[in-house]
Amino acid sequence: MKDQVFNCQRCGHCCEGEGGIIVTLEEQEKIADFLGLSVQKFQQIYLVDSNDKKSIKTKGNLCVFFEPDKGCSIHPVKPKVCAAWPFFRGNLIDEAALEMAKTYCPGINKNVSLKEFRQFGLQYLQQNDLICNLKTGPSALQVWDLIKNNE
Repeated sequence: MKDQVFNCQRCGHCCEGEGGIIVTLEEQEKIADFLGLSVQKFQQIYLVDSNDKKSIKTKGNLCVFFEPDKGCSIHPVKPKVCAAWPFFRGNLIDEAALEMAKTYCPGINKNVSLKEFRQFGLQYLQQNDLICNLKTGPSALQVWDLIKNNE
């Protein structure tokens, strides 16, 4: 069913924008280890302060870890917010947001309904441990109430 809802095209559209990829300390540790760096060195090289949080730097308007024609160079340890795309809260609850995401992201099936997208998205987020609460992650992944209401 995933391909019927979303099939990543590795276009990098979701890797655009400054300050959008907030990383927790746990994620920083995983990425630093993957890159063979200390957390402190990783932070110095790849992160910037973003409203009392740390976010991944951009090069041009793309995440520093995005490589054209290859995709994410830290794919096995990418942050939760990256792994969750396009199943962000706004896209799961708002028809207009989903339609905008469909226009922006070539991997989202243009014919999928909001109901189908939400159903698959919530299941995907749960199965991949990508759901956050107010204290542990970005608001885009705070969907516990949607899961409860969807049952």
